Amino acid sequence: MKSKHLYWPVGMLLSALIIAGTGCREHKQGGNIPVNEDSVRDHILPIQAAIAYTQNFRMTRDTFYKQLPALQTALNLGQAEAFNRDAIAVLLNQKDSLGNPAAGIRIYYGLDKNGLVRQVLVPYDSKGNDIINQLISNKAVKIPGISTATAAGTDGQTVENGQRCPVICDNGVSGLNGGN
Repeated sequence: MKSKHLYWPVGMLLSALIIAGTGCREHKQGGNIPVNEDSVRDHILPIQAAIAYTQNFRMTRDTFYKQLPALQTALNLGQAEAFNRDAIAVLLNQKDSLGNPAAGIRIYYGLDKNGLVRQVLVPYDSKGNDIINQLISNKAVKIPGISTATAAGTDGQTVENGQRCPVICDNGVSGLNGGN
């Protein structure tokens, strides 16, 4: 009789260990992505030049808005748009049709239905061609009796809907957003 009572706790312990060992693992925060500094060198901009660029942009934008007030509603440029690490990682993790990893990210400018200028991010391959894949799975709810349909070639996805500034901005210490 004693042996039957031992199986239950041992079985529970083993089950817990297996579940803990094979369960959902979150990615490490703060891990460095490998970087080839030589390929970055041409893209580096000193912070003082970046501050001047953003200041010139805001002054020019505001001048246009004063001259043509309707422009602010029809073409709202904002100041910046932020995308989280996972949104960037999902793009960089894409592969082209030959299985080669994305070479970088291209940013297109778009205009949403409210007149907000939005950034549309797309991975590109080593030849400079956009890689259009399904980035994440569609977790649509299936409703019995209602069919789902997708047009051919419409399963590709891009990244958009970053956090716009003004609204969500940094604390102004960098000088890039003019303290707004």
